[in-house]
Amino acid sequence: MKTILIINGEKYWKDYFAGFNVVQKKVQTSEFIVKDSSLYVIDVNGVCKPDVIFWRLGAVNPEAKHRNILELIEYSGVPCVNSASTLLMGYERLSMLNRLKKLGLPVIDFNIATNITQLKNLEMQFPFVVKVGNHHGGYGKSLVSTEEQWEELKDLLFIHQDYVTTEKFINYKYDIRYLAINDKVWAMKRKGKYLKANSLIQEYQIIEPEIEWIEKVKLLQENIKADIVAIDVLETENGEKVILEYNDIPGLSGFPEDAKLELASIVKSK
Repeated sequence: MKTILIINGEKYWKDYFAGFNVVQKKVQTSEFIVKDSSLYVIDVNGVCKPDVIFWRLGAVNPEAKHRNILELIEYSGVPCVNSASTLLMGYERLSMLNRLKKLGLPVIDFNIATNITQLKNLEMQFPFVVKVGNHHGGYGKSLVSTEEQWEELKDLLFIHQDYVTTEKFINYKYDIRYLAINDKVWAMKRKGKYLKANSLIQEYQIIEPEIEWIEKVKLLQENIKADIVAIDVLETENGEKVILEYNDIPGLSGFPEDAKLELASIVKSK
């Protein structure tokens, strides 16, 4: 019986893999080794030698260990969804934004400095958004509306030793997530309670994907060789649309059951 190793992710995924030996482990409490060209994953519950890995780590603070694990998976040749090489490509936020820009996709413009000491050179016309480092899920992000807020935030951020970006605040009407799995595309319109469109979501609605944006997400999917990828698009009151980021481990909450079935079919086919 083939073994599917699910890394993090929701517990319900086990129900989608009848006929397989399904093991679920957390990357935070597991160790990975490659011995004699075989990959093993070890935690307090025992040792797993996976035939395929379903990577659902999600929105956590990336660590060097996570990148090392992906390199081990790539080296071992064990199939992974998404592939380890695809996940490594999007692991760093700057690499992700550079990829979107090189493809000619309408990514949000930003200023950047390699260290907090250069914050004074990144000030923009208020309001603007500050983001520190490579965190996901809206962490490390703050809206700056006044000079007083900016001075207070600079003092607070001074303790960090990481890169920082500033970008124009977009007073968005909706955030639209375009989700591509295999050759299928779904779109969801979302509205967050505050600045961060993908957190504290108050309303969401599945909508018909626009052909123009299907083409854009498919272009990205093909370029990074992703089984699954999502782009988050901000739509302003005047209808202008700009890409905030892409996500190669997107959550599926609110999407049709077909999306989960399609993703599970990819894992099984590996």
